[in-house]
Amino acid sequence: SKDMTDLSLFCGERKSGEKLGLPSNFSVMSEIGEVSLAMLDSKVMAIINRYPELIDYIHFSDQYSGPKQQEEQASLTKLPATKKVLLFGFNVQLKGRTVQEAIEQHKPLLNLVFYCMEKVRRYRLSKEGKNKADKNRLKVEEAFLKTTHAARAEAAAARREEKRRQEKERILQEDDPDKQRKWEEKEMKRQMKKKAPKMKQLKVKAL
Repeated sequence: SKDMTDLSLFCGERKSGEKLGLPSNFSVMSEIGEVSLAMLDSKVMAIINRYPELIDYIHFSDQYSGPKQQEEQASLTKLPATKKVLLFGFNVQLKGRTVQEAIEQHKPLLNLVFYCMEKVRRYRLSKEGKNKADKNRLKVEEAFLKTTHAARAEAAAARREEKRRQEKERILQEDDPDKQRKWEEKEMKRQMKKKAPKMKQLKVKAL
């Protein structure tokens, strides 16, 4: 789902499974179309269509870093560490059957896991696909750096504001009118400078 970091960053489009020959309750999220078409070959499709109620999800990724960070936890200084994964979620149904019967029922799905592992190991992206993947990763990194820069600037501004507030409280507690007046004048100048439009300087060098 979109709760996963890699899916939210790289898989913007969710396609109906029916368009690819999958059951109607399935959907496909893919960064690069050629990869999903290659992975969903006739053998994989046959297993999914035969056991749709037993398959919760299949998630292949080379950028997996787990669930998305919460807003309050997003003060990261670098992108989360990623790893290559093949994740399979199966619905084990024990109601009305023994554990052994459930294991037998899931054997084709276990075979599917090993089949996909070998398929991914052998798969190679086309040159166009590789270029697209590289561009996507660069774009994500640039967006992250831009976001963290803005967050750091905001945090620094908040720290400065807190420091000024503490300084004001300290001066007010000293009961020194002259000191208070000087501080207020200094603060007024700072506020006026902050509100004043910034003028661009044009330097002309004499020949």
